[in-house]
Amino acid sequence: MGVLKEIIINFFKEPFTELHPFVKKKPKERFRGRILYEADRCIGCRLCEKYCPVKAVDFHEKGRIDFDMGKCIYCGLCRDVCPVKCIHYTHAFEYASSNKEKLRKNLV
Repeated sequence: MGVLKEIIINFFKEPFTELHPFVKKKPKERFRGRILYEADRCIGCRLCEKYCPVKAVDFHEKGRIDFDMGKCIYCGLCRDVCPVKCIHYTHAFEYASSNKEKLRKNLV
C-alpha cells in the first residue's frame, strides 16, 4: 500500500528533471568547455603537445595547432603549462557529432 501512496503523491508533483534542449543551464564559472586558442600569442614551445596525456594536441608549426576534441579529457594541462596563456576554456559544451572528423579541429 505504501508504494501506491508514493505513486499517487509523486504523480501530482513537478518533475525533478529538466528539459535540456529547451531549457538551457548556464555552466559554472570553472567549467571546462570548448578550447579557445589564441594563435597570435603562441610562441611555439610545444609544451601543450608534450603534456597532453591523451595526445589530443597536434602541433604543426608556430601558430597552427590541431586539437582533437574527441580525444580530449578536459584535464587542463595544456592550458596550465602554456607560458603565455594562449589556451583558454569557454563555456560551450554542445558540440556532439557522430562523425569523428568533425571533432578534430584546427584551432587557428
